[in-house]
Amino acid sequence: MYWTEDRRRFQRLVEALSGRADAQAEAEMGAPLNPRLTDSLDEVMAGEEQLGLDTLCENVLDYRVWLTVDEYATITDLARRWGLDVRVIDRLSELVILDDSSAE
Repeated sequence: MYWTEDRRRFQRLVEALSGRADAQAEAEMGAPLNPRLTDSLDEVMAGEEQLGLDTLCENVLDYRVWLTVDEYATITDLARRWGLDVRVIDRLSELVILDDSSAE
């Protein structure tokens, strides 16, 4: 039950982050963010939760995607549940914004 709900939460997170890459960061990366988010979702759906969440976190950092407090809370909760190294999550805290309207 939790396994399925966690995957749904991850899928909603990917959908929320889609299209929110910093334009300059996307140009520097030379590739759009959305296919990379899709890759992370594919990894999670294939049973590679840690890899998928790590991929998502690295891409959020690389593409400088601002996170709402709720999105950050979802990431940290999934990381705890899936046993992801917290050092990856700690680096995301610099991208958290306090006003949710700024992330849209």
